[in-house]
Amino acid sequence: MGRERATRQAEACPFLVPVMADWLWLRPTSAYCRHPDGRVRVPAAATIDCICMTAAHLVCAGYLESLDRAAARAAGPA
Repeated sequence: MGRERATRQAEACPFLVPVMADWLWLRPTSAYCRHPDGRVRVPAAATIDCICMTAAHLVCAGYLESLDRAAARAAGPA
């Protein structure tokens, strides 16, 4: 069971932030998505399980957009 959890965490989206005190949210959640530009998104529980915690996050529009923005910042002014 520990190995499965470690593998699952290794596949998880790097922008996924676990929630420690879920009573802070209107709807209980296990995690939220925080992008480098500061945007915060709270995916549905099914989305977290099926996309965010798997390698499927690699085709997530928000993930790809954040990577593009980070690459543009790294390239500097044109």
